Amino acid sequence: MDEQNNIELETTYEMDQVQIADDVIAVIAEIATLEVEGMVSTHHPKNDFVQAISRKKGPKGVKIEVGEGEVFIDITATVKYGVKIQKICLEVQEKVKNSVETMTGLHVASVNIHVVGVLFDKEKEA
Repeated sequence: MDEQNNIELETTYEMDQVQIADDVIAVIAEIATLEVEGMVSTHHPKNDFVQAISRKKGPKGVKIEVGEGEVFIDITATVKYGVKIQKICLEVQEKVKNSVETMTGLHVASVNIHVVGVLFDKEKEA
C-alpha cells in the first residue's frame, strides 16, 4: 500500500482539519512551471529507482518535501532552445512559489530548478 504524506493546516475551529497531499502540491507546481513561456516539460531523472519499484505515478519531474509548515520544491525540466535559462528559471521560481502559497497557504522555503535538457525546434532545421 502506498504511503501518502499529508499536511495538516490549523483552522479556527478545533475539530476541523485540512489535509493537503504532497501530490496535490506537486501538481500545482508542475502546472505553474509549464505555464511559463519557454518551459517545455518536466520529467523524472532516469535513475529514479524508488519510483520505478513503487510504480507510483505522480507529477513527473517535481519532488516535494514538507517540513514544519513549509515546503521545499525541486523541479527537473527541459527548456526550449534560445531562451535565457537564468531568466526563465527565476520566472518559474516566482510563479511556483506564488501558486503554491496562494492555493495551499503553506510557506514555500525553496524552489530549485534543475534544467536537464534543451529542446531544439525541428522546423528550423529543415
